Amino acid sequence: MKKYIFIAAVALMPMLSNAQVYKTAAGKISFVSKTSIEEFSANNSQVEAAIAPANNQLQFRVPVNGFVFKSALMQKHFQENYMETSRFQYSNFKGKIKNMAAVNFAQNGEYPVEAVGQLTMHGVTKDITVPGRVVVKDGAVTLKANFRIKCSDYQIKIPAASAASVSDDIAITVDCALAK
Repeated sequence: MKKYIFIAAVALMPMLSNAQVYKTAAGKISFVSKTSIEEFSANNSQVEAAIAPANNQLQFRVPVNGFVFKSALMQKHFQENYMETSRFQYSNFKGKIKNMAAVNFAQNGEYPVEAVGQLTMHGVTKDITVPGRVVVKDGAVTLKANFRIKCSDYQIKIPAASAASVSDDIAITVDCALAK
């Protein structure tokens, strides 16, 4: 029996070594909240992201405390009052790229893709579809996307006193350079 297990393992090694996974622990996500009174933004360079082309899988893990604002006071309000990071430390996306076959990871290019999956933020999970791009350059892979979310969809409460300066509609930008 051990002999058959060894032979099966040796036979599968070439397939496993060909399985490509691209990942990073230093991806970038930013967001902007814009109203007629005020605009504020934040950047996060601690995003974990991975893509497995063989099975179309895509995952992001975003430490919410990793967002950096221009103002320390804005950052404190974001973490404590809006995102409640003591309770909800991470935002996550798990999904698939619908048209992964259109991406040639062996050839430089910019390939339009569509990610479909579940975004969990502030303890709330929603199905979302995000248009994006996979950029391949000299073996390196970068995931790029621009999309919008509504704070109210994720039960992120904007206090009445801040409603004029904090938008319910948030623009998100993803720019994650991945390596094998």
